Amino acid sequence: MKWRVLLALTLAAPAVGVAEARAQNARPGPAYQLKLELDLPIVLIGAGMASGFAFMSEAPGVACAPTCDKSKIFKLDRFAAGYYDPAWGTVGDIATASTLVAPLLVVALDQGLVKGLNDDLVIAEAALISSALQVTVSYAVSRPRPRVYGDEAPLESRTDANAARSFFSGHVANTVATSVATFCTFQRLNKPGLAYAMLGLGLAGSALVGVSRVGAGSHFPSDVVIGAMVGAGVGVALPALHDAPVRMVPVASSDYAGLLVRGAL
Repeated sequence: MKWRVLLALTLAAPAVGVAEARAQNARPGPAYQLKLELDLPIVLIGAGMASGFAFMSEAPGVACAPTCDKSKIFKLDRFAAGYYDPAWGTVGDIATASTLVAPLLVVALDQGLVKGLNDDLVIAEAALISSALQVTVSYAVSRPRPRVYGDEAPLESRTDANAARSFFSGHVANTVATSVATFCTFQRLNKPGLAYAMLGLGLAGSALVGVSRVGAGSHFPSDVVIGAMVGAGVGVALPALHDAPVRMVPVASSDYAGLLVRGAL
């Protein structure tokens, strides 16, 4: 009896493979299965931790301001001490907004409004958790921003609480997290071309954000690198926490008929 079952499975394997290939090539549904018991805590915890930025005016400013000692800065960062250029800040803000919004729009346009918003929530969660981590760490480390080490920036922007929030770059963490999560989304949807295109554009935008944040005197290069590392990690982790929706594909031949179930329960 066992050999008959094995023979039947062997004969059915090619047909199942063809059906699965067709299912993979067909336009898929949403990439993620949302669950209230998972997504609601992610949003609540992320939003709660990130909201600490709203109370920054109550935090102490830079302890060494307005004349901080450059010799204490990490050697590879020391060249950026004293940088300040508002024009770079404007460039960074535009690049950040574009890099964050573009993936959400592309996902929605590619999948349609309902399915797109479903997957956009997971991508947005990646950015939210990155923000939560950045706010928490920036209060814990209280690293002075590069502009504190010069005299070009206005005195207030060198002595307030925001001037002590250099580590790590939240802008870069958010853009990288969004870019990587978008890549994971399109990979799961079996659209590698679009996945790599969005990853390339996202990382290019994130690189511009990083350069602009250093040029503006808001972050040291190490802040940007650590921000990218955190964003990449969160961008992989958040999609991995979500199961793929279950899909059923008809499988039929002259000898049998049935359903091929694909997904995670």
